[in-house]
Amino acid sequence: MLRVFRNHSDIKLIFITEETTSLSSLWGSKFPSLKMKLIESVDKMLATKIAVLMAMIREEESKQPPAMVSGGAFEGSEDGPFGRGYGEGISAGADADDWIVSRDKHRYDEIFYTLMPINGKITGVNAKKEMMNSRLPNTVLGKIWKLADCDRDGMLDDEEFALAQHLIQIKLEGYELPSELPDHLVPPSHRKNPTADALYNHTED
Repeated sequence: MLRVFRNHSDIKLIFITEETTSLSSLWGSKFPSLKMKLIESVDKMLATKIAVLMAMIREEESKQPPAMVSGGAFEGSEDGPFGRGYGEGISAGADADDWIVSRDKHRYDEIFYTLMPINGKITGVNAKKEMMNSRLPNTVLGKIWKLADCDRDGMLDDEEFALAQHLIQIKLEGYELPSELPDHLVPPSHRKNPTADALYNHTED
């Protein structure tokens, strides 16, 4: 027989009623009588209370801080190596054992030694001429200079020059530059030695 139901509650009630009647005909008095008021109360609870409860659970979950990865190269990351932009641009080489700039340093060295270094360093004037070949705005090149001139002496050694070229390439590829140079990009000869610093700053009692 075709039946038209007003809503899902009617469907459930008819289904339960028919199933109970069918079982009653098979098992007789062994099957308990159907309590319609109880069924209606349960149905009402499912339609209202559960929805409210689920909304409360979602709200509580939204207040929880995101799970962060701790330790190693993924410190402070939510998604580890699968985070957006990880391993690209300025973060490339963050978990590598070698200095990522060294992979192209032989090319940068060829340019460096054409700029007439004095005592292993090129002047700001000569460095500027080469850096401007990138056609990046002066404001961007100024930022790159500040990041690359690690010892703030107004000149660039071969590692600092290679770093400047690396940062120029990052910018040309469309990535943003950091406000401070990440640890993994600091040239090896400019990295602080914790042991040496401790010995140098040690004072005897």
